[in-house]
Amino acid sequence: MRRPVELAGAACGIAAPLWFLALYATAMRLDPGYVFYLNYLSDLGVSPGAWAFNSAVIGAGALTIAFAILGLLPALGRKWPALGGVGMLAVGGAFLMCVGVFTEDAGDAHKIVSVGFFMSVLVALLLLAVTLWRTGALGRLASFITTATLALGALMLLWGFNPQTETVAVLAEVAWGLSIATIRTWRFLKAGAAPTN
Repeated sequence: MRRPVELAGAACGIAAPLWFLALYATAMRLDPGYVFYLNYLSDLGVSPGAWAFNSAVIGAGALTIAFAILGLLPALGRKWPALGGVGMLAVGGAFLMCVGVFTEDAGDAHKIVSVGFFMSVLVALLLLAVTLWRTGALGRLASFITTATLALGALMLLWGFNPQTETVAVLAEVAWGLSIATIRTWRFLKAGAAPTN
């Protein structure tokens, strides 16, 4: 029973960024006033394409939580800092869902959940990078991708919060999620196909 659940969890990690990108693109098409890289992503949450954007972040957040707990945790183990990294990634998923509930019309609540999302994912990347380098659980490529995404996220944080840094950070996190989930799924399937003694 454990193996199908882990595979489903890993698949959720692939589905999350694809779901987000498809609905984010839909929301942009529905809002002719939205300019990629010049507007905050959350501007789409109160636009003619609000249903698409808010569905994108709520769905991606839920899928990220499933990936963290069901797909990633079994591969990394239940020791610190792996447990902390997986936990913070799940918290980031919960904050992402809240971005679709507390839209820009919600004022300070939206700012809190948006900043909460970025900060929790940044902490998750730090803890996961340490875990991956220490354990080699998902291989060197996953370690490099996680470290590079962490470095880019930290740079964007230092650069300041504006539409450009937000766009770069979100797209980097989307690419990270898709890469790590694909590596996790591939390694899982490869291990399942290996002959047993």
